[in-house]
Amino acid sequence: MEQQKPLLEVIDLSVDFRMDRRTLLHAVRHVSFHVNPGETLGIVGESGCGKSVTCMSILKLNPERRTVYPTGQILFEGRDLMRMPPKQLSAIRGNEISMVFQEPMTAMNPLFTIGDQMMEVLRIHDHRMERSKAYKMCLEAIARVKIPNPERIMKSYPFTLSGGMRQRIMIAMAMVTKPKLLICDEPTTALDVTIQAQVLDLMNELKQEAGTAIIFITHDLGVISEMADRVLIMYGGRVCEAAAVDELFTHPRHPYTMGLIDSRPSPDYQGDRLRMIPGSVPTLKDMPEGCPFNNRCQYATGACGETFPDFACASEGHTVACHHWKTTPENG
Repeated sequence: MEQQKPLLEVIDLSVDFRMDRRTLLHAVRHVSFHVNPGETLGIVGESGCGKSVTCMSILKLNPERRTVYPTGQILFEGRDLMRMPPKQLSAIRGNEISMVFQEPMTAMNPLFTIGDQMMEVLRIHDHRMERSKAYKMCLEAIARVKIPNPERIMKSYPFTLSGGMRQRIMIAMAMVTKPKLLICDEPTTALDVTIQAQVLDLMNELKQEAGTAIIFITHDLGVISEMADRVLIMYGGRVCEAAAVDELFTHPRHPYTMGLIDSRPSPDYQGDRLRMIPGSVPTLKDMPEGCPFNNRCQYATGACGETFPDFACASEGHTVACHHWKTTPENG
């Protein structure tokens, strides 16, 4: 049986931010992953782990003057986005690859109606599209995200809508061009639990209907368990573990992954103190040598502070970067 070709391949991506002429901050280091057509890949990690920078790099949305890409390829259907001329990349951005951001109020222009902003997305990528056709497509997109009275919404301004409705509009705006890949950067963080559940259900429905692949960035493992097919765990600008979602929750291999899972309330949680990972994520200026988690890891030895470990295959489709993954309690 012929193996499915990835829709997106990120190969050995590194991202630096230039602070001044002499100072480079290493935000992402040697990150590799792939996304198959119709698949949802979850990327999980604490704030500052590099997950958003990684995904912003796919469309080169990081600040252009300050960002350096020392290594890496980003192949979308075999085309290298890193080396693509700006005009060609613009044709893909928002069309074949769309993005939903964390805070819809900062992603939408408060001075223009929802309809004007949605139709602009369509007409940027097809200058010959008639306004009447763009209007009809936008009405259909709003109805698809289950917002009543699309005609009224098209005439509304962003500030007149609730947070949940604004996020649905962002999803509709991202999906109106029927992209092959949707990148979601913590799209439910600012929403209450009920609205969050509705938005997640909606995204799963849209994925099933359109066959769109999704990269879902979050710090919430509960969300990942509902959304993802495979999971990438990031820490300190590095990938430390990758596996199918059920395999990751059942057999976590990296000490950081174990800490994240142990810090969640269990179904039989009785109000006792939750386990926690000691310390905090180091800043980019203070990132330790070797494995970036070594100064918070109870299993760390001298080797962990010297070199970043090679990826090991813990089981089929399950890789881990840890010097001691075989001797931790989960695996020993």
